[in-house]
Amino acid sequence: MGNEVFQEVTLPSGGKLYGDGKAVVKLRTLKGKDEKLIAEINDDNFERKFALVLGNLIEGIDAGELTLGDRMHILLWEVINSQSPKYPVKLICEDCEKEVQVDIDLAEMESIGLDDLVEPKEVMLPDAGVPVKLRLFRVKDEIKIFEREKSGKPSWCYRYALTLVDDKMDIVQKESFIDELSATDLGVIRAFQEKYSHGPTMLSVYVCPKCGGGGDCAVPFRLEMLLPSAQTLVSRLGATI
Repeated sequence: MGNEVFQEVTLPSGGKLYGDGKAVVKLRTLKGKDEKLIAEINDDNFERKFALVLGNLIEGIDAGELTLGDRMHILLWEVINSQSPKYPVKLICEDCEKEVQVDIDLAEMESIGLDDLVEPKEVMLPDAGVPVKLRLFRVKDEIKIFEREKSGKPSWCYRYALTLVDDKMDIVQKESFIDELSATDLGVIRAFQEKYSHGPTMLSVYVCPKCGGGGDCAVPFRLEMLLPSAQTLVSRLGATI
């Protein structure tokens, strides 16, 4: 009953940004004790509780050190392997313009690997005329940003200050530095995060059950994917009950 069965999963980052360079981590599927934690997630504890769940499911890396792309890859793996690769999505068909529900196959969703990147990455800020060293966002950053927003403090410049790698400045000095950058220079820092984004695209294709047409649709991650409603479970498992 208490045995933990872990499976090896390759990360989209290829492990390039982690100290040991491991591209593979070990994951286990969800158990009742994990669902208990997921059920307790709310607006006040979202990021910290979410990281706790991740930490219980993964071996080989601290969950707080995961890039956001690797985190999404792991979450999608959990949905597919703990629940089902089929996920119902309501959308407006591009062809007949009717609202329909379609089943998306999450296992067929494209995942983007990480281009060659060595952290920290030095980039030049054109207006300031100085180079800065940057790293990608981590789960631990999302927790800090979430806690800051909970306290009522602004987080826009703070979030990008977290990505600056400079041992000569503390976080207060980094945020002050970001505050004074031109929109162009801050745009360079923001573009760095986008350029090296990786993991599931969270886009899929659909076929309309009414007209037979189809197209692309976004599939945003929701907690309901990990903890399906009773109605969803009946639709999936009704024949076995």
